[in-house]
Amino acid sequence: MKNTNYLGLILILCMLPIIAFSQARELTGVVKDGTGLGIIGASVMEKGTSNGTITDFDGNFKLNVNENSVLVISFVGYKTQEVSVKGQNSLDVILSEDTKVLDDVVVIGYGTQKKADLSSSIAVLDTKELDKVPGGLSAGLQSSVPGVQVTNGRIRIRGVGSINNTDPLYVVDGMIGGVVPDENNIASIQVLKDAASCAIYGARGANGVIMITTKRGSAGKVTVDYDGYVGWKGLSHDVDMLNGQQLAELINEEMYNADPNRTDYLEALSNPAAIGEGYNMMDELKRTAFYQKHNLSVSGGSENANFRINTTYSTDQPTFIREDYENYGIQFISDFKKGILTLGETMTVNRNLHDWSDKKILGAQKWSSTLPFYDENSETGFAGAGNGTDCGNPVAEANLNWNKSEATTINGNIYATIEFIPGLKYKFNLGIDMYRYMEQGYIADYSIPYETHTPDEYKMSSTKTNRFLYENTLSYDKMFGKHSLNVLFGVTSEETKGLGHNGGARAMPSSDILILGSTQDESSKVVGSSVSQSSMFSILGRVNYSYDSKYLLTFNFRRDGSSNFSKKNRYGNFPSISGAWRISQEKFMSRFSWLDDMKIRASWGMLGNSNINPYQYQSTVNFNQIWYYLNDSKVTGALPTTPSNPDVKWETQYSTDLGLDMTLFNNRLSMTMDYYYKKTKDMLIQVPISYSVGYMLTFPTLNAGSIENKGFEFAVTYRDHIGRFNYSVSGNLTTVRNKVLDLGSNNAIFASNSVTKTAVGHSIGQFWGYVTDGLFKSDEEVQAYRNKDGELLQPNAAAGDIRFKDINNDGQITDEDKDYIGNPIPKFTYGLSADASYVTESAGTIDFAMIWQGSQGNDIFNYSRVDNEGMHHYYNNTTEVLDRFRAEDVTFVNPVSGVTTFYPKNTDTDMPRAVMGDPNQNRRLSDRYVEDGSYLRLKALTLGYTFPKQWLSKVKVENLRVYVGAKNLLTFTSYKGYDPEVGDQDSNSGTNLTRGVDGMSLWDPTFPNTREFYVGLQLTF
Repeated sequence: MKNTNYLGLILILCMLPIIAFSQARELTGVVKDGTGLGIIGASVMEKGTSNGTITDFDGNFKLNVNENSVLVISFVGYKTQEVSVKGQNSLDVILSEDTKVLDDVVVIGYGTQKKADLSSSIAVLDTKELDKVPGGLSAGLQSSVPGVQVTNGRIRIRGVGSINNTDPLYVVDGMIGGVVPDENNIASIQVLKDAASCAIYGARGANGVIMITTKRGSAGKVTVDYDGYVGWKGLSHDVDMLNGQQLAELINEEMYNADPNRTDYLEALSNPAAIGEGYNMMDELKRTAFYQKHNLSVSGGSENANFRINTTYSTDQPTFIREDYENYGIQFISDFKKGILTLGETMTVNRNLHDWSDKKILGAQKWSSTLPFYDENSETGFAGAGNGTDCGNPVAEANLNWNKSEATTINGNIYATIEFIPGLKYKFNLGIDMYRYMEQGYIADYSIPYETHTPDEYKMSSTKTNRFLYENTLSYDKMFGKHSLNVLFGVTSEETKGLGHNGGARAMPSSDILILGSTQDESSKVVGSSVSQSSMFSILGRVNYSYDSKYLLTFNFRRDGSSNFSKKNRYGNFPSISGAWRISQEKFMSRFSWLDDMKIRASWGMLGNSNINPYQYQSTVNFNQIWYYLNDSKVTGALPTTPSNPDVKWETQYSTDLGLDMTLFNNRLSMTMDYYYKKTKDMLIQVPISYSVGYMLTFPTLNAGSIENKGFEFAVTYRDHIGRFNYSVSGNLTTVRNKVLDLGSNNAIFASNSVTKTAVGHSIGQFWGYVTDGLFKSDEEVQAYRNKDGELLQPNAAAGDIRFKDINNDGQITDEDKDYIGNPIPKFTYGLSADASYVTESAGTIDFAMIWQGSQGNDIFNYSRVDNEGMHHYYNNTTEVLDRFRAEDVTFVNPVSGVTTFYPKNTDTDMPRAVMGDPNQNRRLSDRYVEDGSYLRLKALTLGYTFPKQWLSKVKVENLRVYVGAKNLLTFTSYKGYDPEVGDQDSNSGTNLTRGVDGMSLWDPTFPNTREFYVGLQLTF
């Protein structure tokens, strides 16, 4: 009943407000600078509408306007002016240079503040960055905001402060955990980076906060905006595999090197030249993918009521077959004002469809290029493995199973504000987040060589989650002469409830009758369910004080109580304090006329983290799919799943920031510099215990660790114009140093991938493995590599094998000789963006934008090379192995076919020899697979054209822009894999222990960025 009332309120608030119209007439005018010269390309807009024009070469303009309208006249580097046209037929406007850009208002937690009065580290992402490329929010954060690193969609702000999830918090129009709107509907973006700015969000703000404000309606006539694009994409880089002939020659050489006297060569590979190019499984899986996105918005309003309705539709094809996305969305936004009451809402409804098939994408690299993918004699039509291989057929897998999911999200907030007296406001905010998800999956009954699934299998699951947020805040703003005071107090609560069901069965009557009750094998039925509940209660407060906008002080406090902890540890306190001195406002600085503003900032604060699974302070039992047999009867059982720790408490982060902000030369040049230090204490860690205790793959969560991150951030922007030519250039650079200070009683944490290790004195998730020392160039070198007792260190080695170092000098090569061999965390990341536009006299505007982004000093563990350069089996390998070692020329006569193959001597290489079985274990995890992950990438390149107003007015169109562009067009890197932007293996759990490992699993989640080409259209009428 309660939810029904909420939905009714949403529908009422979405009703359109009253909109007024007026009679239009023609107005002429001229826009000049302070010297009397006409300003070329100044924007002249009718306030509250999209009706506008730009000035010509002499600063003149003509525009049809309403009788009582107001013109907004602006140009880069000048103050914006608003001029009433009532009773005037011609205007003469003089713009003065703008040195007060810091009067811009930015969004902070539970309020707004002038940019000039900020005393904490908050970065503002210009929304024009969003128009440069599809997916502009991620690209803009990655390239334009110092301190933000984006890798394969994962966002990290100022390093990795925990081994747990470090994704930032999104706040959309005041809704904590709000749905990120389409880029075309975003009005402003702020990134809160230090504790002083994030502490108002307490535990949720530990990893930074991204504040997003959506565009809203404004007074004036109804405006319709369309923004859409279509694009095509493919892999930005290919990894070349051996063709059929090359693979056959490799396998024959492997067998010969293992035993020159053997005769059991495969007949199918005995004549390599006859095989020719063979087959490329990866090419069979790839495709040129198509994507599209369309956004249509309608907005308008009056002085006391406004609305905006946004609709979106998009489809996306990944670059591999048998996967498609389709998304629908609608967003309702409205604001109403009556006397002291203001109320409104932002509500988004999204519907997401996903169809895909499970397939081992990187398994295609192992497929023998001597084998076809299809077999017309097979019942399935697909061929199985052969010629010595035993891997599955990814093309068959892709076509013999399917999965479908449907997700519906209703997310947003409803607010009401009462201003009792000027400056004293009460605000109630109700946040609503409803999520529904349903998934089905089917695997056919089939059998091909080395791959059998029988009988068929059908499964389904559904999840329902409801989250409600209740926020009550009271704020007071007051000016006392030169003193400015803002006080905020609030009480918030949040509750989340979840319910899940799953079921499955095998031996279905047919692929068209997928009803669990119709299974022909009752014993195969599986049914499960889950229930979850969590809540949080918070008290928050903030005091902002400013004297003459010169001396600035902010104090924040939040007390959070989380149901994830027991009663004695439920609450955590998170204070922060920050101060700033606008030194440029001092009288002694007035002689520096070139300095517009200069501010020194400092902040300190505490943040928390409660991001652990619920009920860690209690023991839990699992009944799902657990049974045993008693007296030949199947009985439902249970297993303990979570060992309890009643003492588990908040993870706490201490943060310090020192910053400097400057603008110079009439706001043409702006610079920001920050030093930050973050230290995490009482880190939440799952500590391994013996399996004999009885728990399955879960360990108790303890507060047993400490991590620090520190570094510098730099950002600089220069903007200017030369006549009709406007341009701006921005660059940023961020350094980060990550170090584990304490892990409690743990000496180290080894990730499940056997590659990364987290230990005291090192960074999170460094690579751990054997250290190589080149190749044995001769058998004599093998014989000379002995311990102090005269024993061979690598008795199975031969010329061309890898020499491994005996790190601990114990006379043998064992696991004890592993060492740190790489670090996935970059020494610094950087970005560069440039914008330019040229306003013609009468033929429209041409605009150009590009984004460069890079990373330096990080390593990548290229796990796919373990097999793809293994040369130990019948699997395919990359073309890198064509440079493999040979101690001498070999003329090989195949005993099966009599065909002769010549293998030339090659000792000037670091690629080991080919030998079946790998007796020296050249494939062991070592620094052989660690590569430099540094790169510089042209992230986006866009060219646009805006049609002149005088052309568009004839067809009643206010604005029309077309553009073309490319994404990930160029990448400069020495990395051999598909893409150097390698993410995290544990992408679902969000932990940071396995980042930088590429291609470990055959369905690898770190798969690469794509090269894209797109065309788009922006239209307003």
